Amino acid sequence: MIKQLVVGIIFSLALTTSAQEWNQDNLETNVVFTIKNFGLNVDGNFNDVKINTNFNTDQLTESYLNAEILVKSISTGIESRDNHILKKAYFDLENYKKIRLKSIKIEKKDSQKFSLNASLTIKGITKNIVVPLEIVQNEKTVTILANFTINRKDFKVSGGGFVLSNEVKINVKFKGTK
Repeated sequence: MIKQLVVGIIFSLALTTSAQEWNQDNLETNVVFTIKNFGLNVDGNFNDVKINTNFNTDQLTESYLNAEILVKSISTGIESRDNHILKKAYFDLENYKKIRLKSIKIEKKDSQKFSLNASLTIKGITKNIVVPLEIVQNEKTVTILANFTINRKDFKVSGGGFVLSNEVKINVKFKGTK
């Protein structure tokens, strides 16, 4: 009986101290990108982003950070360009509706710097990537910033020949509340 009581107490403590999911603040959360085209920076963003995380600096082994982006929500400020890059040669919206990021492991680098090992899926192609994270967390809010670069050709987001850079700079900001 005492053994069952102790196990029950330990189990309920584990449930109350486990990492709790943050509620995304849609006004403060965004994914923006920059790519060079004809030597000029083209900026854009995705308007429909869902990031799920239970990040907790004290419980990294239980923490995760996953994201889902609706491809059709891309915006570069020029509607005809947006429609063009949704075609088969680029994002192939007809066959691939979402971009997905799934965390594998989060590691601490220093007090506010972390490293996210994750799988990124674009156009049905999955690659493992490492994303540096800067995190500011208190009991009620968390802000996660990520700045990294991917090669668009790794995911067969092609087109553009020699005038479009292969490197895409991506900046993510997530704001969450309890």
